[in-house]
Amino acid sequence: MTDDLILRENIKNNLIALRESRGLMQSEVGEIVGKSRTAVASWEQGLSLPHLTELYKLSKLYDKSLEYFFESPGDHLI
Repeated sequence: MTDDLILRENIKNNLIALRESRGLMQSEVGEIVGKSRTAVASWEQGLSLPHLTELYKLSKLYDKSLEYFFESPGDHLI
């Protein structure tokens, strides 16, 4: 797997795990970061990536560093 695919997979898996651990729906996350539910779903399916502005808002929402999203979910505890 290429580095790009690994990073996409890490971001996708971290977004899903963080949202579910907080008991949030995709639509709620979308409202908070100013995007649609379908945009959040696309991130969680690995079809697209959040832009830096959205990633920053997600880091504030989940109280995580930007680096957190790029790490393998197995490297940290939620």
